[in-house]
Amino acid sequence: MSGFSKLYKHAKRIILQIYIFIASALFLYLNGTDFFIVHRGDLYFGLALVSLIILFLIVFFRRIIPVIYPSVNPPTKKNDYEFILILINVLYFLLAITDKSIFNLEPLLYLFVTFSLFFMPNRVGGFALLVIIIQELIIYLFSTRYTLTIFLGHTIFILLFALLYYLLSYLERIRNKAILKSQINREVHEYREKIKDYRLVTAQGEQEVDRDVFLQATVLSIEESLKLEFDIIKNLLSLNTLALFLFDESKKRLKPTYFVSEFADNIVEEKIESEDGLFSAVIKSNEPILVTSSDRAIRGQVYYKKALKIKSFMGAQVVERIRDIILPRGIIIADRMEDPFIEEHKKIFSMLADFIGSLVQTQRLLHNIMVEREQKAKFFEASKKFNDALTLEQVMIATVESSNVISPSISDIIITLTEDDSSRQRFAFIHSQNENIKKYVGKTVKDNSPVIKLVAEHRIKFPTKDFKGDITSIYGDQYKISGISSIKVLPLITRGESLIGTFAVCTRDGVALNEEETYMLETISNILAISIENGIIVKKINDLATTDGLTGLYNHRVFQEKLDEVIARANRNQNCFSLALTDIDYFKKINDTYGHPIGDKVLKGLSTLLKKMARETDIVARYGGEEFAIIMEGTDEHGAYAFGERIRKEVEKLVFDGGDKTFSITISMGIATYFLDCRQKKELIDHADQALYFAKKNGRNQVWNYHKTKEKN
Repeated sequence: MSGFSKLYKHAKRIILQIYIFIASALFLYLNGTDFFIVHRGDLYFGLALVSLIILFLIVFFRRIIPVIYPSVNPPTKKNDYEFILILINVLYFLLAITDKSIFNLEPLLYLFVTFSLFFMPNRVGGFALLVIIIQELIIYLFSTRYTLTIFLGHTIFILLFALLYYLLSYLERIRNKAILKSQINREVHEYREKIKDYRLVTAQGEQEVDRDVFLQATVLSIEESLKLEFDIIKNLLSLNTLALFLFDESKKRLKPTYFVSEFADNIVEEKIESEDGLFSAVIKSNEPILVTSSDRAIRGQVYYKKALKIKSFMGAQVVERIRDIILPRGIIIADRMEDPFIEEHKKIFSMLADFIGSLVQTQRLLHNIMVEREQKAKFFEASKKFNDALTLEQVMIATVESSNVISPSISDIIITLTEDDSSRQRFAFIHSQNENIKKYVGKTVKDNSPVIKLVAEHRIKFPTKDFKGDITSIYGDQYKISGISSIKVLPLITRGESLIGTFAVCTRDGVALNEEETYMLETISNILAISIENGIIVKKINDLATTDGLTGLYNHRVFQEKLDEVIARANRNQNCFSLALTDIDYFKKINDTYGHPIGDKVLKGLSTLLKKMARETDIVARYGGEEFAIIMEGTDEHGAYAFGERIRKEVEKLVFDGGDKTFSITISMGIATYFLDCRQKKELIDHADQALYFAKKNGRNQVWNYHKTKEKN
């Protein structure tokens, strides 16, 4: 269609609409001024009648033609307004020319109001009601037909019919909802009865297990965990896209399950063949793969609808490990536009893939347990406590809550974990009524504890039968657990068959745990082992994002965040604090003389000393290179200077092995105090740096406060 034809078509439509509305408004006025009554039977009446018929036919056919010929565009809302307007004109024309003594058509008016509200959209129905009231007002003002009483009577009846419609509609909706709810409840009841008939679950009385709700909670738990870890990794590695694809039932195609991306709209929604593009290389490799291209975009981007200029790609398999069996579950991929990935990133990515595999395995294990032992509703209530547990602290809290669900008699819970590079067990968590027992946390179980050694080495529960020995000395004579009447010690074995510790539950009321409760605790111990392993992985990932890899101190980014928090508290409470910047004197010379590995040992040694000397409220961070930062909250310039001097003197005592000979180091330190020296973050850092520069310029191995340096200048 040419531009002129389109213009003509639009102009014709607009003119026709204007004509219809103007003509309708004119008819409303003519009817209100008794034109049709005065001129009944003459030429003007005939012309008006013909015009009204033409208007009605135009609007009627504009609505009926699309029904007969589907190729014609259906009527729009404007057609609805036109149609209802013409019907009102026709109705009032009939009311005006009909003799009421012979045939009273006024009830049609009230029926028409109901018709308009029922069959037309709400806005069109409201428009019809408004036009009718306007027509009634025009008749009252310009005609002798209506007195005030008649006008008010008509208007009230019209509004009552409109109100009656809305009331009936509201009651009908309530009735339909009640019927629907009744049907749903009946279907749910029949569904649960069928479950019992098929012996999928046994009758639980009031403690019914809703599997759908559990599965929904499991999915939400997984996605919350993925969101947390994906956000950390995406920001840590500056990724464009980080996506998880899991196998479907055929094990041949991968479907997008969860992703975070700068190009979310470009991620494919359908399943992808596992042999396609980059996915094939990831699945065939037993370790994470890196693909880099310096001059053109990487090929095989099957996870994008439209290929992007990706220069670096990384992918890894997501698997479940059940003893010696490895079950592939999917893949995880990441890409960048610019900077290539390095080997160090593969370690982080491998940890993330392991975390996802273990997370899926944990949730699947919980579901299998629920299916197999659904009649034990309290067990599922206990196991679900682990769904949202990510950190080790949350895992321990979930352990207490789940154990109490299994048996209210459980009073004490003791968890030991294997120490690094050792087979010894360390008390990692103790929940007890006895405060003296809680003090064992952090201590190592001695070799004179044969029971714990037996459980750890042979991976068996204790006791297997009634125990005749001294129950209070199970952890050795040094760690008495007095007051208990029974104990069960279970090994904590991960999905890779590695032992990471022991799990003990005790009672104090003389009631021993029965066989069913012991069985459920054994299953809980399996979940606990996997959850602890997940917590360790989460901690490692979080540590990589927040700490310096060499020294273990907070990195520069976290230092800036912590400094913002301390400044906010200082402004709120009007308390001063001090910032110290320090670096190692002649550190470049140490690297040049002894080599960078020795230089790294010096950085580690100094960071260990700083952590040891710092208070719990102090924040120690690696500021950059050989430079460190210490935030001393609630410390004025005198306290900060005294603390800095103690550190400086202790650093002088450090001795490092340089191969042929040993050597010592010194440090220089600059201190600035908030409120005394400045009231802005940037000024605080600049002033501490200026004080550090002053200390190095004036001989090194010194501590200087900023305001003291100003007195010297």
